[in-house]
Amino acid sequence: MNISDYKDMIYACGRCEFCRGYDFDERCPEIYTQTWESSTARGRMAIARAILEGKLEYTEDLAERIFGCFMCGRCKYECKKAAQIDIIAVTKAMRKDFVEQGVTIPEGGKNMADTALESGNIFADTPTAHTQWTEGLEFKEGSGTLFYPGCLASHRFKEKTNILVRVLQEAGYELDFLGEEQRCCGTPYWITGKMEHAKEWAEDYLKKLQARGVKEIITPCPSCFRAFDEIYPELLGMDEFPIEVRHTSEVLAEIVREGKIDLKNPVDVVVTYHDPCEIGRYRDIYEPPREVIEAIPGVDFREVPRNREQAFCCGGGGGVKVMYEDNSQMAARRRLEDIKTTDATIIATVCPACEMNLTHAVYEADAEMRVLDIAELMAVSAGIVDEEILDPYYIPED
Repeated sequence: MNISDYKDMIYACGRCEFCRGYDFDERCPEIYTQTWESSTARGRMAIARAILEGKLEYTEDLAERIFGCFMCGRCKYECKKAAQIDIIAVTKAMRKDFVEQGVTIPEGGKNMADTALESGNIFADTPTAHTQWTEGLEFKEGSGTLFYPGCLASHRFKEKTNILVRVLQEAGYELDFLGEEQRCCGTPYWITGKMEHAKEWAEDYLKKLQARGVKEIITPCPSCFRAFDEIYPELLGMDEFPIEVRHTSEVLAEIVREGKIDLKNPVDVVVTYHDPCEIGRYRDIYEPPREVIEAIPGVDFREVPRNREQAFCCGGGGGVKVMYEDNSQMAARRRLEDIKTTDATIIATVCPACEMNLTHAVYEADAEMRVLDIAELMAVSAGIVDEEILDPYYIPED
């Protein structure tokens, strides 16, 4: 869709400050990193209105205002109290307009989308790289339950992903895996506005999954989770995706509730939790990860002051990491400031993009902390892996 399809929403903006907040670092990571009024959600609505009225045109000068949005969803959440504008949908439409009108988009975004199309993943790795994390694991083709790690988990967090699957299998899940046939879910297309291949990509992927007999997808990546569960049906004109899609945080909470794994060993560390935007504000998945953490004996769990709906973005969303890396790192630094107030040594989360960006912030600050998936804490307690992975100075083999 283009911004003309959202005309009523755009004109509904009354320029209140719910989306912006009262301080630069209160709500919106884009205004925190850019500081201009035009980088707020209400500023973007003013830009969209001017474009609709012919007073402004899409130009490269506008790129950072439109592609510098982290798509964290805080503005959309706050706007529920006001005009109920779907600011994320308008932003995606503006990015699509950029591409369709031939205006140059940030090079990092273009390269990411093109790379996913050409190589099947955002890192231009070979298909064999998809399977390196599976060392020592066995999968059951045709089990009906597909484990879909996504690009980051497959290519940048091999050890973490291996541990996650070991936890799932220890709990009795028979998992299928696409192996070298796995390809990117397609998220780079809709976050960069390069939609020309998106529908075909979704159609082909659905056919592949159905031909393999997949009834359920389990994924640790919130972007992949939302791609299958939300974006594919939208692209394909469906009311809902014909395959059940579950994020691993919900599956791990189910394992805890049903006692499918013995969390026998105390994990005596101070843990805090970072809420990823895409399963938090987008999908209201707040409690399952906390259920898991609180079920682990020995853990001293402390909430970050800004949590759940009010959580500040880690800086890893919206494609900003590859388009405006300095802005992404600046947001990560700010989030780390929040986290450090808890005196935790473990930052737990359930999103590979959050893990990557927060890890970069931890390394930059030389903080004595480690960023872990909640499955890794479970694995230590269950005796699946050694507690050495809790050490702030532990370096994964990958």
